[in-house]
Amino acid sequence: MALETQLNRPVMGPCEEEEKRLRVLFCVNWAVDRLSVADSSRFSPGYIIPDQPYWFFKHMRHNIDVDVLDCRSFLGLERIERRWLHCYAFKGLLAWVRSRRYDVILSHGGQMGLVIGLLQSLFPNAAHPPHVMFDVGSISGGEKGTRNRLVYAGCRFATRSLSAAICHSSGQLEFYLNKYPDVAKIAHFIPLGVDTDEFKPEPCPQEDEIICVGYSELRIDQLVQAYAHLDTKTRLVILGVPSDHNIQHPGVVCVPHVNIDEMRRRIRRARFVVLPLPDLGFCIGQQRFLQSMAMGKAVLLPGIPTVVDYIRDGETGFLYDVDSEQDLGDKLRTLLSSDESVRRVGRAARAAIESEFSEAIMADRVAGLLHKLVRNSSTPFSGR
Repeated sequence: MALETQLNRPVMGPCEEEEKRLRVLFCVNWAVDRLSVADSSRFSPGYIIPDQPYWFFKHMRHNIDVDVLDCRSFLGLERIERRWLHCYAFKGLLAWVRSRRYDVILSHGGQMGLVIGLLQSLFPNAAHPPHVMFDVGSISGGEKGTRNRLVYAGCRFATRSLSAAICHSSGQLEFYLNKYPDVAKIAHFIPLGVDTDEFKPEPCPQEDEIICVGYSELRIDQLVQAYAHLDTKTRLVILGVPSDHNIQHPGVVCVPHVNIDEMRRRIRRARFVVLPLPDLGFCIGQQRFLQSMAMGKAVLLPGIPTVVDYIRDGETGFLYDVDSEQDLGDKLRTLLSSDESVRRVGRAARAAIESEFSEAIMADRVAGLLHKLVRNSSTPFSGR
């Protein structure tokens, strides 16, 4: 059953009560389950507890009430839409129909966000609230995305009605200038944040392992080949490997999908974390490496746009050339022989999360943007 539920109002200070209380419809492109109690084995965006704030909204000190609309439809329609349309048309339509009840629409990703934007562009109306989209996919896949002119034109038309776009990589700002100049005028780089209580360092025995968190869309072949040239007894553990994709190589351990509790346990016990992310032109893997940093682990990552906003090479993490298997291997070898540097960088990574990339900081920035947009929305959208 599709989820749509109202969340409780966070406690406000006296000065905050002076600001208008916002009604927000938050449209997400994943399934959200209703639970009675928190489940530490699951990632918090995947569930909601009645009368408790959802996900990062729990950190908001602003006057914001939120309804959540997830992607699920009747009879599994969302699976057909995802496969054939690459969007959630029905729930996007539903969000648009109900949008007049809210002060602002917040969509996460283009699967629903572009549908809402298309409808608002086709039928501009003063009663429609501002629409803000978290653009995690660079609208149409970034510079390396769609080459279909009709799809590109449709995306440009749909984004005309956006009031703001939030991106988690500053590299997308240049992409907007080149491909979506209207979006460039309303784009805001707000770094992704992680929950510093849900992901934190804890004392535990260390295993002689390097951890790669995830398998899908990563350059696993590059990582395995780089590891193969190391003269080491340290194991390379890859989490989330499908049973039919087992990698047969000495020292490489393939682990099927694990829950969040087990992922945290393995990361904390590892020497460091490596993520061979591809340069796809949009955000990928950020949650995984930020969660690892929040747990006080050094991370080894490619120096690509989705990463460099978050890592100071040699200070809060380590970077390698995304297309160089040799450089990846050299960095692995260096880190395996530099335990003290790895621990020092892991401590600095945790400090960086707390001061720059926490979920609470992200929530505060998002809330500030939403309030500003609503205050300035006296002039309705009329097409740009």
